[in-house]
Amino acid sequence: MYRAGGILSALGLAALAGGMLFFGIVMAPLVFLRLPPDVAGPFIRTVFPFYYAYLIVSAGLGAFGFWLGRHWVSALLLLLVLAVTLWLWFWLIPHLDALRVAGNMAAFARGHSLSVWVNGGQLCVALALVIRTAVQKNLR
Repeated sequence: MYRAGGILSALGLAALAGGMLFFGIVMAPLVFLRLPPDVAGPFIRTVFPFYYAYLIVSAGLGAFGFWLGRHWVSALLLLLVLAVTLWLWFWLIPHLDALRVAGNMAAFARGHSLSVWVNGGQLCVALALVIRTAVQKNLR
């Protein structure tokens, strides 16, 4: 089980960090640079459920792998990323959509800023776990 845990945690963590980096550095900027604003916004909103589902699956896979390998702190950190993603998907994003539809752009901007910072925090956790895992593997 220990070896399977190592494989699953590596796959989940790599998918999580890689997916978050790709979305934040390539996908979102490219959409807003290349599409007209009236198309870019609705398009990116249709992407979010897929993005969040991807984060949940990859964080869950990584957490399960770390749990199998008895790396409790890493497993708990990925479960935290998973839980925060659920909160973003099912509470914050619908709340932001309602603010946008209501025309409350100041509140929408504050909420959007919060979502960006939260996603950045999740990425920092994922990258810290990648570095921690790599260092631990090299010390053995």
